[in-house]
Amino acid sequence: PKEGLIASLRHIETAYRVWINVEEVKLQLPKERLEGHEEAALRSVKSCRRALERIKAGVSLIESDPLAEEAFRFANHAMWQQRIHSIFARKVRKKELAFEDGLTSLDEPRNRSWRLFQMAFVLLNLPSITDLHHPDRSHETDAVADLLWFATGGGKTEAYLGLTAYTLALRRLQGVIEGRSGDHGIAVLMRYTLRLLTLQQFQRAAALMCACETIRRADVAKWGETPFRLGLWVGNKTTPNTLASAANSLRQHNVGGRPTSAGTPHQITSCPWCGSSIKEHHLHVYEAPSDIGRCVTYCGDNLGRCEFTKKQAPKEGLPVMVVDEEIYRRPPSLLIATVD
Repeated sequence: PKEGLIASLRHIETAYRVWINVEEVKLQLPKERLEGHEEAALRSVKSCRRALERIKAGVSLIESDPLAEEAFRFANHAMWQQRIHSIFARKVRKKELAFEDGLTSLDEPRNRSWRLFQMAFVLLNLPSITDLHHPDRSHETDAVADLLWFATGGGKTEAYLGLTAYTLALRRLQGVIEGRSGDHGIAVLMRYTLRLLTLQQFQRAAALMCACETIRRADVAKWGETPFRLGLWVGNKTTPNTLASAANSLRQHNVGGRPTSAGTPHQITSCPWCGSSIKEHHLHVYEAPSDIGRCVTYCGDNLGRCEFTKKQAPKEGLPVMVVDEEIYRRPPSLLIATVD
């Protein structure tokens, strides 16, 4: 409920304020050995207080703006589904669970909880994502770029994905702004330095996009007719530039021919939603102009139980796009790319 939600979020704000006050007291303690570093220490405290104000503004936004609250709830719903389905898919791949075992045993608080820094990072970014003219994003000298700096495995990606889900939902709820519909176009661009890392992140983001799609399909009136999709844009040595090239790559593999040098559309080897294996024959190219102009990756569940099989999602499959030509024709909601 709204009252409990806001009270819970205010606890983060309060706890951070208490921590900053404790750190500020240390500036006066000789045992901290800050001689010669007073200015740097004061700068750090000042930065903390600015972050605190941004967190406070994020909570106030959820409290006062119905669209922001709705988008925040969407993001939490999507991330909850992303987390438990990712765990379920991994266990199915490892043969620790079967499809028919379902998600019940995994749907417990520890598998769908935020870490404190993740929620703080999400909250402090909400105002500038919500308001296109917010000074954090538009001020000539004081606009900010936030760096989330934690060790590998610390949960940075989940924080980014949570913000992504909020952004996607908010655009749909805000509708048309300055003549442009929030249902279309790229909302979030994520870029990585290495192709291997990019492919790994693509797998994780695919589970989130599946979650967003299941929510959208359950309430099309609210979230729109246009599917949420994820694009992979990494160059033709990894993925095909054209649908014709994608079709040729799949044909070559199916007849046992020599692999092409132009990349393959077979980038997801297991369903991010249910863990079923995905082979080349689960991909289908519908070439334009005689068809929809898409390379579709279907879940490999042969019984058609998954929402993203050919049986349940004909000509749509998983909400992923890996062919450049297709990405240009229908820009996906989230695009993952390499920096080059």
